[in-house]
Amino acid sequence: MSTTLLYALIMAIGQIVLTLVGFFLGYQTDKINQGTWFGLVPLVYAIAVYWLGLRAVREDDAGKYLTYGKAVGTGFMIALYSGLIGSVYAYVHFTFVNPNFADYLIEASRAKWVAAGMSDSQMDGAEKGMRMFTKPAIQAVVGFLMSLVFGLIISLITGAFLKRNPPEEGQVAA
Repeated sequence: MSTTLLYALIMAIGQIVLTLVGFFLGYQTDKINQGTWFGLVPLVYAIAVYWLGLRAVREDDAGKYLTYGKAVGTGFMIALYSGLIGSVYAYVHFTFVNPNFADYLIEASRAKWVAAGMSDSQMDGAEKGMRMFTKPAIQAVVGFLMSLVFGLIISLITGAFLKRNPPEEGQVAA
């Protein structure tokens, strides 16, 4: 198994576990407004996995080199593979594990809408929009796209720190 695929699996499995932990702690149900801090945990996890994955790719190289382009490309492939796995799980999660996610989200949002002074017709329109965007298939697609975007951003940053260019022709490696 390639290093890239290994770290994509580590990423996907970890993100799935974190999704389930958030669900079982109630951050996707009755405590949906209280779990905003928990949303940082998957980000920190992702940064750590990308860092370790890119470092492993660098260490696998015969000269221990990793160009910036290869780092970004490898990170993007980790994001692509883990995003595909994660989007399949997101569909399963929001179809079977937490099919009432939209109801919890709307209930939590309704209090904010009332406090903001929205009319009943405005709240009904907002609810329709939320219900459309919280369908399992839409969440799977959006999750996949977000995985690619965040994976690329994290790869651009971590790649800058982990790059180690091979020596130019005619130079001796130090």
